[in-house]
Amino acid sequence: EPPAAAALERALALLRSLGAVDAGGLTELGRLLARVPAQPRLARLLVAGHELGVPAGAAAAAAILGERDPWLIEDRRVEQHGSDSDVLDRVRALLAFERDGRSPELQRGAAHACLAAKRQLERIARGALGTPRDLEGDASDALLVALLAAFPDRLTRRRADDPTRGVLVGGRGVRLAPECAVREGELFLSIDLDGKSAEALVRKASLVQREWVDGGRTHAVFEPVFDAARLRVVGRKRVYLGELLLEETDAPISDAERAESVLVAAARTDLERALGLADPERRGFLARVRSLADWMPELELPHVDDGFLAELLPELCAGATSFADLQRASLEHAILARLDHRQRAALDREAPERWQVPSGSRIRLTYEPGRPPVLAARIQELFGLRETPRVAANRVPVLLHLLAPNGRPEQVTDDLASFWSDTYFRVRKDLRPRYPKHAWPDDPTTAAPQRRPQRRR
Repeated sequence: EPPAAAALERALALLRSLGAVDAGGLTELGRLLARVPAQPRLARLLVAGHELGVPAGAAAAAAILGERDPWLIEDRRVEQHGSDSDVLDRVRALLAFERDGRSPELQRGAAHACLAAKRQLERIARGALGTPRDLEGDASDALLVALLAAFPDRLTRRRADDPTRGVLVGGRGVRLAPECAVREGELFLSIDLDGKSAEALVRKASLVQREWVDGGRTHAVFEPVFDAARLRVVGRKRVYLGELLLEETDAPISDAERAESVLVAAARTDLERALGLADPERRGFLARVRSLADWMPELELPHVDDGFLAELLPELCAGATSFADLQRASLEHAILARLDHRQRAALDREAPERWQVPSGSRIRLTYEPGRPPVLAARIQELFGLRETPRVAANRVPVLLHLLAPNGRPEQVTDDLASFWSDTYFRVRKDLRPRYPKHAWPDDPTTAAPQRRPQRRR
């Protein structure tokens, strides 16, 4: 069976970070790693150790990382002393155990298993890579650099306000486990990472010097980003060491086109808030178009769904930098521009925004897809209207909310003729004593409509 797409992408991302593959396929380093029958990270560690002149230390580190941890020392060591590397501490103890046959820091059975793996890895590396280079400089630093080569995607910047926490390449937060002894230094590797929680737990870490990453050279990138708190695009100056973000500060937006692209991407993730779809008038307009598309499919109106709205974003975001700007943009105009003359005329005629009742008032219709439109009007304003209004080429009756003089619904119906002939008289009997200034004619189908009570002469 083929691997899951997400798992395959994670594997390729790791190979890219190790330098084993690029856009052209397998790199020269990738071919070298392929000759070492070990996991990609451990193979990269062995190759780096071979090139830096610390093959035994690299093999010991690979064995420790690949086998059961032989370390015995409790968390108290963190309080007693710090460390440059949890892995280096174990390597030193394992090499001492290999030399002396004992170590108070290691569990004996696990140490023997690590030693067997270490010797096997040394033979594998020697067979695949040949004679290692001579060591230049400090062996401990060389081994730490080799670890960096194997875990470049685990480079971490320690938080200034909390030395037990850091930020990985890519922005994920981490927290040092109590047993991790690497408590100082700006940069470190999060080698043994428990990623089950939102803030990953680092059980083994290793110090990194700035000069080991691109020679310590930083580079600044000026780019627009979306500020989720302010719902707007802002300029950012980001300073990187390699791929690790070191600091971020506000800066002017220098590329308006990129800023618009950033706003489009942010708006796609939250269309309702970005476009102000909760606004009653905007929501009503969208409901009109969607309802008429259902009632009269022969008009071939567009389906104004989220996908359709997302296609409008590049146009709406022109010159905008915030959700507030987007909400002020004319979404309605952008939609109408995609309708032909016949469709626009049908929208006005067959799904009108307002309906003129006999009193002369133009009352807004409330549309909701899947339901008939609602017209809420006082009973007196409908005198003289015999039949229920209809929309969509007379296919859909309007649902009337007949209101008392105080504006509260007294009856809901889509059969006005039946209301006048029957229910009206029960409603009149109940309401006329309470609202004597309002008209309550015997025949509402022929009576003059009223917007408000007429003054008595």
